[in-house]
Amino acid sequence: MTAALHPALPATADGIAAGLSVAPRHRALLGRWLTALTTAGALSRDQDGVFHATGPAGVPTPYELTAPYARLGFPPEMARLHGAALDRLPDLLSDRITLADLLPADTDAVTSLGAYQRNAFTARLHERCAELVASETARRGPGRTTVVELGGGSGAATEAVLDALRGRNAEYLFTDVSPLYTGAAAERLGVRTALLDIDADFTDQGLAVGGADIVVAANVLHNAADLPAALRRIRRLLAPGGTLLVVDSAGDCDTVLTSMQFLLSPPASSPHGSDPRTRFSDRRAGTDTVFPTVGEWETDLTAAGFDIRARQPDDPSEPAPAGQYLWYATAPGAATVDTAPLRRLLDGRGGQPVCTVDGTDFPSAAVLAAVPPAPGGALPDAAARFFAAVADALAAATLEPGSDEGPPPHTLVLAGDPAGARAALGSWARRGRVTALPAATGPARLLAALERTEATEAVLPLASVRALPGAPTAALTDLSALTRVVCAEPGTGPDDVEAWAALGPALEQAAPLPGSHGPAPRDLADTASAAADAALGGLDLHASVDAAREVGRAALHSMVHTLHRAGCFTRPDDRHTPEEIEARVRPADDHRRLLRRWLTVLAEEGLLVQDATGVLGCAVDPRAYADLDAVWGTARRGWRAAHGSDATVTYARGSAGELLALMRAETSAAGLLFPRGKTDTARSLYRESATARYQHHAAAALVADHLRGIVGDRRVLEAGGGTATSTEVVLPELERLPGTPVDYLFTDVSPFFLDHARARFGDRLRYGLLDIDGDPGTQGHAAGSFDVVVAGGVLNAAVDTDRSVRGLARLLVPGGLLVLTEPTQEEHWVLASQGFLLTEPRDARATTGASFLTHAQWRAVLDGAGLLPVADLPAEGHPLHPLGHRVLATRRPAT
Repeated sequence: MTAALHPALPATADGIAAGLSVAPRHRALLGRWLTALTTAGALSRDQDGVFHATGPAGVPTPYELTAPYARLGFPPEMARLHGAALDRLPDLLSDRITLADLLPADTDAVTSLGAYQRNAFTARLHERCAELVASETARRGPGRTTVVELGGGSGAATEAVLDALRGRNAEYLFTDVSPLYTGAAAERLGVRTALLDIDADFTDQGLAVGGADIVVAANVLHNAADLPAALRRIRRLLAPGGTLLVVDSAGDCDTVLTSMQFLLSPPASSPHGSDPRTRFSDRRAGTDTVFPTVGEWETDLTAAGFDIRARQPDDPSEPAPAGQYLWYATAPGAATVDTAPLRRLLDGRGGQPVCTVDGTDFPSAAVLAAVPPAPGGALPDAAARFFAAVADALAAATLEPGSDEGPPPHTLVLAGDPAGARAALGSWARRGRVTALPAATGPARLLAALERTEATEAVLPLASVRALPGAPTAALTDLSALTRVVCAEPGTGPDDVEAWAALGPALEQAAPLPGSHGPAPRDLADTASAAADAALGGLDLHASVDAAREVGRAALHSMVHTLHRAGCFTRPDDRHTPEEIEARVRPADDHRRLLRRWLTVLAEEGLLVQDATGVLGCAVDPRAYADLDAVWGTARRGWRAAHGSDATVTYARGSAGELLALMRAETSAAGLLFPRGKTDTARSLYRESATARYQHHAAAALVADHLRGIVGDRRVLEAGGGTATSTEVVLPELERLPGTPVDYLFTDVSPFFLDHARARFGDRLRYGLLDIDGDPGTQGHAAGSFDVVVAGGVLNAAVDTDRSVRGLARLLVPGGLLVLTEPTQEEHWVLASQGFLLTEPRDARATTGASFLTHAQWRAVLDGAGLLPVADLPAEGHPLHPLGHRVLATRRPAT
């Protein structure tokens, strides 16, 4: 890969694609190459997105693959095919040749294309898959067992399963989307075959609902355009209690990236040939990713209704050979729900619709027939989700018809929401009707539906409750019929109530769902707040706030002092445009944005005055900022009196004297923060202030209190651990917890910090690399692997906070906790020190020029990641609240 890309380097991904004439259909594959090479250290990527080779081009040596491939159990065809591919990588990328052109002439296409599946690793998984098919068949007794294989391809898995089924009463159906493979299987293996597209409805292709006892899917499901939808189709294909066996990859393998992966690029003639990022409509949409992570596979299997019984290899901390896994999952047995109470509720409603689901009307008879939904595809997905939730609610509820007092309600809910299903039953009990919309319905469509249906009440999840009042169309929507909105999840606050009141309806909080567990958000927040206050140990918090403001004032005057040193505002009547100031300051390209931010902040704080034409003048007497020692002396005295030490001011004052050189990149900001490669200065900054002490101890209490309620293994990941000042407070709290020791993974983007942490904590922690600007899944951190993720003061350094938070949220188990500590307003002393280390953002800060997201923007980021609020500290009214340093804890929904 490195040798193939080297002629186009250095360049951005687009530049490499242009330089090598990469075919549009292979652009996603190129993106995966770049990820693999950057992770391996063969390439580096700078802040402008330019990739650089980390070593010389070198001369590729001849590839002798026959013996190594033989030792791995591959047939000779694979060695020949891969060797030919490695010799022609630039031609394959540009589509001057295709992989099919390289197939050996002395073998048939099916054998050659299937050679990559015939190896020791995959064979081991196929053998285990076959054993499970045999045992499941035996468990079902003497009756005939129907086995359906999806995407059988070259038949590598088929052969193993058929061998295991010899002598057993089983019917086997081999399916594939290609007649090349079905024809070969019928001729070579003598099995019954059928053409089947996993992206289309199975019943339309001749497979009966509930018609399979066992489904085998070996190395095929990653091809599904929408993996969750494909799994739901399989769920409907299986009889109650049926078995699904999946063999597939979880992540890329470098070997395959330079061979068989060329076959996974969409054909040039397909709708996705010009942009392969459009071929998936699930979580992979818009990405270069083909293979979900282990956690994502298991999340999708569970969401489709499967119970995962086993995974092989089963150690989540160890990589699977060749990146492949086997999942053994079962579908639930036949549901038994007493529908008599529902029948009584709907009695006398005749043929009138009692609910409308995604535009389809259902009279009472149709509702009774659909609860519980059959395990097939008779209902569209939204309706199947809605009626399945109604069945669950019905099983847990005691229902009686309500009184006839008052007009019947019209209740709007989201399909599949348990609280919405309970509300639907309540609405029918009052002779009302229900409108159910798909769970993914966006704010604009939700508002339009509320207006069109004239719903009188709505039961919605927290994310929708938060999003609707702020939607652009909210003020234009007629919600006069809507009297109340019920939030199905905890977390609403006075701001939400006020926002809905402005639109007309009252906002209410739903009662907790039966079976909810764990500390309530308010309990966690109260415990954390008390722990943080206790750690402040006699500090005068008002003096701390005053000292912080004095340091900020000194930093602002230092900025003006720096402009003066550059030749600006040397006379009282001097006026300069921002362009003139930039010309005199001569900032390095990386610091132009920071200089513009300085000018904005100085104007906001009244030290500069900007007229209507944008010209700036200085509003302060030069004597106020000429002597930096005098300016910072006042700040130092106040800080030391409030905190007992002054390391923060010493660092900030040192940076203030170097601002012009820092702005011109003549002095290293990293060198000032880590003098002589030591972390002492940085550690002092992150532990000395009252806000730092408050944040560390609040975070520690949140993590410990959450883990206290978990039985068994407990796993924590700290992202961007840096100088480990959060770690040194959190870790002792976790070590005091009873039960199994907590597994704590300390991560950072830099091995420098990992080495320092390892020297301090030894084997009390595990250590790993994690770049918050990248997908954690591609860096070896599986989705759904951690009970808690801690990110102390690191996400303000992210390029795209939304993307980084979503990546961290994916690491959480259902119900897992994300704890962040972040500034939510401008830190003037940071603008004159660590601000030189921040990269240019591509999130909400890009338009405002700010260094940090505001509190409202943080709420939007966390809501957008689908996280539920748990704590937002310190609370309004707390002495530290005005400084804007927040501890934000959110929870991944439990379902």
